[in-house]
Amino acid sequence: MAYQSIFNVSPPNPDIKSIETNYPKNGIWVQIPKGTDEITFNVKAENTQTVLFWLISTGTQTWTERILIGYDIKENDTDNIFTLNWKINKDSLHDHLHVQGLGENPLNFNKIIHLYKNQ
Repeated sequence: MAYQSIFNVSPPNPDIKSIETNYPKNGIWVQIPKGTDEITFNVKAENTQTVLFWLISTGTQTWTERILIGYDIKENDTDNIFTLNWKINKDSLHDHLHVQGLGENPLNFNKIIHLYKNQ
């Protein structure tokens, strides 16, 4: 007879604690200086194996137009920082960065920051 646990314990949900960039926020927008061609995103997350970074245009119903601009995978059990150095390939930005945390639990956790850059 196979052993079956009487407890249904599922792994904890991914939890994104913070998203930081190398540029300051202006209200709810990260203001990227004109002429900038790279930005770094640092995500602190718990119970997370992989972080996906999606760029989404502002507007309504734009989720299907999202672009995966990068990802980071946990390297060891103590690694809770996920980083992306993104080479900006647009002259201007008025977009959302959707950060998606994936873990052992099939549920995922998402946070959004807003990006703004003039030509």
